[in-house]
Amino acid sequence: MTANIVSLTQYPKRGEPGIQLAKMELLAGIGVRGDSHRGGDRQVSILLAEAVDWMDAQPENGLCAGRFRENIRITGLSPEVIQSGCSLLIGDTVLQITAASKYCFDQCRFYSEETVCYFSKGALFATVVQSGEIRIGDAVFLT
Repeated sequence: MTANIVSLTQYPKRGEPGIQLAKMELLAGIGVRGDSHRGGDRQVSILLAEAVDWMDAQPENGLCAGRFRENIRITGLSPEVIQSGCSLLIGDTVLQITAASKYCFDQCRFYSEETVCYFSKGALFATVVQSGEIRIGDAVFLT
C-alpha cells in the first residue's frame, strides 16, 4: 500500500481553529510556513489516518481525539514501523521524526485501563530537514 497525504492544516494562532490547505510550504529548521507551532524538535505534527479510524471505532473517545492538532494527516503508514530518527520523504521535502508517539493523559480512560492506544502511537512529531512544498495526495516514503 502506498502512503499518501490526506489532509494539511495550518494553525496561524494558538488555540484557534486551523485552516485546511491543499498545499503547504515546509521550511527547514522552522516547520510549516505561517504556523504558530514552529521551531524546536516538534516543528511539524503528523497523525496517521489509521489512528483516527481506530479512535472513531471505540465506544468512547480518548482525550487526544479532540486535542491533538496535526499539520499533516497521512494514510498507509503503520505506527509499528516508524521510529524516532527515521525520515519521511514527500516530493523534495524531507522530515525527520523526532517523536514516534505522544504521551497519554493520566485522565484518559485508555491510560487508566492500560489499553494500548493506537491514537497516541499514530501521533508523530518531526523537524523539517529539507524545505519544499507538499500537497494533498502526495506519496510519502519512509526511510
